[in-house]
Amino acid sequence: MNFPLYIYYELLIRLSEIEAEIGHYVSSTADHEVCIIRTTNGTVKVPVNVLKRQFEDPNLISNEELMLLIKTFRPNYL
Repeated sequence: MNFPLYIYYELLIRLSEIEAEIGHYVSSTADHEVCIIRTTNGTVKVPVNVLKRQFEDPNLISNEELMLLIKTFRPNYL
């Protein structure tokens, strides 16, 4: 499924409230199950079903689920 670009931005805004150093959206790559979102500071793995919920009804994503997502963040070490 192709998601509108704003979905990635909205999700990163929500995640940045937990981890301020996540960075800004750069690009994304997805298969049927997982999307890798590349930011200015690293990457985060997001299940496609989370992106679907962010698109359809963001309120369906709990704070606990956001906390689990932020644990998949991997900073760039340049």
